[in-house]
Amino acid sequence: MQSQLPPPAAFHRIKRLRVIGGFLDGTDIEFCDGLNCLIGPRGAGKSTILELIRYALDVMPGRDGDPLRKRIDGVITHNLDGGRVELEVETKDSMVYKIVRAAEEEPIVLDANESAVSLKSSRLIPADVYSQNQMESIAEKPHYQLDLLDKFASWELFEIEGAIEGVTQAIRSNTGQLLPRLQQRDRLADQIKEKAVVEEKLKTFAKSGGDNADAINNAHGLKALRDREGRAFDSSSEAIKSVAMKLKSVTGMLASEVPPIFSQEMLGGPNATFMVDAQRALQVAAADVDRLLEEAVDRLRAAHESLRKLRGGLETDHSAQEIEFKKLIEKYKEAQSQSAERAKVEKRRNELLAMERQLIDTNKQITALEEERMQLMAKLSDKRDERFNARQGVAKRLNENLQPAIKIEVKQFGERTEYRQLIERALANAGVKKQVVASRVSANVPPSELYDIVRRQATKELVQRCELNENQAAAVIIEMHKPENLYELEVVEMDDLPSIQLRDGDDYKDSASLSTGQKCTAILPILLFDSANPLLIDQPEDNLDNGFVFGTVVKSIRKVQGTRQLIFVTHNPNIPVLGDASRIVLMHSDGRAARPRAVGDVDSCKDHIVLLLEGGKEAFQRRMERYQY
Repeated sequence: MQSQLPPPAAFHRIKRLRVIGGFLDGTDIEFCDGLNCLIGPRGAGKSTILELIRYALDVMPGRDGDPLRKRIDGVITHNLDGGRVELEVETKDSMVYKIVRAAEEEPIVLDANESAVSLKSSRLIPADVYSQNQMESIAEKPHYQLDLLDKFASWELFEIEGAIEGVTQAIRSNTGQLLPRLQQRDRLADQIKEKAVVEEKLKTFAKSGGDNADAINNAHGLKALRDREGRAFDSSSEAIKSVAMKLKSVTGMLASEVPPIFSQEMLGGPNATFMVDAQRALQVAAADVDRLLEEAVDRLRAAHESLRKLRGGLETDHSAQEIEFKKLIEKYKEAQSQSAERAKVEKRRNELLAMERQLIDTNKQITALEEERMQLMAKLSDKRDERFNARQGVAKRLNENLQPAIKIEVKQFGERTEYRQLIERALANAGVKKQVVASRVSANVPPSELYDIVRRQATKELVQRCELNENQAAAVIIEMHKPENLYELEVVEMDDLPSIQLRDGDDYKDSASLSTGQKCTAILPILLFDSANPLLIDQPEDNLDNGFVFGTVVKSIRKVQGTRQLIFVTHNPNIPVLGDASRIVLMHSDGRAARPRAVGDVDSCKDHIVLLLEGGKEAFQRRMERYQY
């Protein structure tokens, strides 16, 4: 026996819809808890009502740029025609809100006292809204299927996705700090290679002093030390000046932003109290910040002046010491002839020693950033696993109730589009067929394993696993080894890949390969599953035979309507009549405007149902006679 999900203790409700302006101006509909059906002739505004509810709740389908989104945006703009929609909702926690949204504006959420609250309408009521023929799109596109499954764990996944986004941003910030340091490390390491040659030259000079070598070498050692001391003061002064310039560059920045923000119209308008106080708060903050910045700059100036005085004293001592050095060197003709060249080489050694110290510090920074990165990568992996486990849990619960007719699977990291596109971008100028190579690599090697292959320069392994030639594999290794590509490879998104399958005989077939009717047969039972979210569908009977509508759709409706609100647009009498609709809304249009003509239950709207959905009383009676019922 199939296990059943426990019904939710409560569920979200759409209580009332009002439309002000546009094609549906004056429409005012109250919805019941159970099944609500919108009926009427085509062009009477039924579908538009569903899209207006979707618009108010801000639960648009698909992803950015989705064609369905663009079509719905067009429907909203055309039908609202500058008007607005008002939606009263009640959350499963019995909190009542009103959502007001005008055309091409953001939703405004009001509480029961008509006070605005800073809540997103899409988080108040995570309604499930499906336009006409959208079930076919869900069957064909994996990301629609993933969105569908995610609705059954929306709150849990909302938190997980937020955490994934936060960790990913932290990793990208880490990359932004790491890449320039890696470039600096390579540059310094390359320059420091000269140090061995320089030191060999100095050894040669050190051996050339004969019996006086110790005195000469000591004198040159002190001269080199004086150069390093001067460099230390120079570096300190440059550091102070650099920081002071940066502080001065931001001084006054916030203050300069205040005038453009607050116009005179705002400061003298109906909300002037708030606007004036906001302006004053920003001005006070700007003044405080500028004062603190100026204090910081003054302290840096004082430090710079102290360094200048100390440097003056040091230079005086250096001058005296330099005179003594020259006197010593002048005693030894051979040392005197080499002095200038030796000083030049020692100066270069000091430059290289400074680079060496800088390299040590850079390596420490890189080590710290890489350790931070490892921790972030581990956290990202854990969060992605949490996301997959949540989706696996949804698939398991659905399978327990929908099998053997329908089977749902979720493959972790199965969606590799972004991964493939990353490799294509990296190979843009590599002289190979980037689409072919990227497709083979992304299909055969996960990002974590490609990362390891690239770091190990394992060209032959890449050839064998991806059926590439040596040139193609080498191009992948070379291009992906660039730090910016390698670090992007670590975090590239590979979303989970769902599969919805319908049993056909003894076999299961993927929903994308099914006929139109079978696609709807596979998707609709999932839409009708238990949930606290209101379910709105435009013509769920599309492409379905009446046997399936009666045997599956109506059965599912009667099962969930006590624990879930349903709002359907329909032309099929089985749904409102046999589904025992709590509310029937008959829509009517004269071509210029539309609004409800009748509202009631199945019995009070019986004549309208017979006329519109059965073809009229005479047609209904003739079918009964023909069937001899």
